[in-house]
Amino acid sequence: MNFKKILNILIPQPKIGALEITDIDIKFAQIINEQLVLYSVKLSVGVVNDGKIQNKEVFLDSLKKLHSQITKREKRKISIILNIPDNNVYFQTFNLPALSGAELREAANLNLKMISPIDFDAAYSDWQIIGKKEDSGRSDLPAGEAGNQLEILGGFVQSQIVDDYENILKQANFILIAVEFSGLALAKLATDIGANIDIKKPFIIFYVGNNGISFDLMINGNLHFNHFVSWQSAYSGERQIPFESFKKLIIDELKKVISFYGTRWDGQINEISLIVYGLEGDIIKIISENFSFKTQLLVLKKFREVLPGWFSVLGSALRGATPRSEDKIISLTKVGTEERFYNYQIVNFIKIWRNILLSLLLIFFILFVLADSFLAKTALLLSEQLAILAENNKKESSEFQSLQGDTMELNRKIDLAGKAYDEKSLWSQYLEKIKNLSGNNISLTRIFIQSIDAPVFINGVAASEDEAIDFKNKLINDGNFDNVDLPITKIVPTKGGVEFTISFKIKK
Repeated sequence: MNFKKILNILIPQPKIGALEITDIDIKFAQIINEQLVLYSVKLSVGVVNDGKIQNKEVFLDSLKKLHSQITKREKRKISIILNIPDNNVYFQTFNLPALSGAELREAANLNLKMISPIDFDAAYSDWQIIGKKEDSGRSDLPAGEAGNQLEILGGFVQSQIVDDYENILKQANFILIAVEFSGLALAKLATDIGANIDIKKPFIIFYVGNNGISFDLMINGNLHFNHFVSWQSAYSGERQIPFESFKKLIIDELKKVISFYGTRWDGQINEISLIVYGLEGDIIKIISENFSFKTQLLVLKKFREVLPGWFSVLGSALRGATPRSEDKIISLTKVGTEERFYNYQIVNFIKIWRNILLSLLLIFFILFVLADSFLAKTALLLSEQLAILAENNKKESSEFQSLQGDTMELNRKIDLAGKAYDEKSLWSQYLEKIKNLSGNNISLTRIFIQSIDAPVFINGVAASEDEAIDFKNKLINDGNFDNVDLPITKIVPTKGGVEFTISFKIKK
């Protein structure tokens, strides 16, 4: 399992560009997927003077203009390594015993405070290890530890200068990751992608830039000394620089660098890597006529199409592309490079896990809403189905009751039919008996029978009233009939006889 890959997933490294500020312009460079992106904005005269901001409002407008070139998202935060002119930076080299960890940091910070060329309380400072120095002549060191001294490069800048930059950069949505100067940027450029130099040998980077000329002394691939002369300090008030004056400036300042090297290190410097845009031939000629240096233009292994005027910001962009955990170069901010990196890791770790938790909560919320919606729809569907079932049950119950009523009615009729069938034979014999008793002189017109228990009514016609009475008496005497009655009012004379109505009950 690659722990580093997992850590990069959990805490992804920021995409960091570089921003170089000179008196003339602001340059931005960033390396994205091995491709170099470059943008720049010209500054009006006097907005920045000798690397210090003079007109904050105009400078802020220029930064916003540059930001709009880099991205169309106005609120997007762009992390940058800030590259400021060398004349704002002071540095010293010093030696320390071969310490490590907290002891080394404590000793280095104490030495920085002691050697600071400016008020330490009003400065930002930082340091980096640039090599080891042999000191075998010491007798107080145990055997085997002689020569274990660390060479330290310490840098200083007035805190107000950096604070001014940082405050305005924030307003333009640039996030400050580290602050360095041109000398450090060019040193990294030469050691990382310089094609025609041998970093094992001491050499000088001679840079002619917008703010002046600088001489960077490189030993074993590390910057040991920077000497910068600004155009303003050398030619204050002059609009044009005479060539002879320019020639004299180069010779005089290069002699100072050689003299400084001679007092600190053994051997000689034989090579100069020149970074200049224009006057290359003239400068090489000046050096070759007055010194024995091998002078050549610095050539890059990649990004060869980049002009020398972009070399300084390109060096800072290379630093920006370096993983934060590997960046040990000086950063002249309130918080050093390592501490800023650790703070960045902590903040990013919190942000990432905050985002993960928020994402999980959002996912759970969405799932809850979807589940709630699904259950609500399911409940509604079940309610509708239940209502349909209830309606069907109601209809079925109504139909059942109707069928039950029909069945009861049918059973009643069947019972009546059965009863009628049972009484059929009984009535048949009674009717036969009544017909025999009526004889030939009685004509029966109607026999009304309700039930075996109800009175039976007989309507008939007789030739005379006596024959009707005689028929009544026969029914009485028969013994099968009871309550035989022939009211006198029910005997009605008619043409050819009388009509009568007799009532009786069947004797059980």
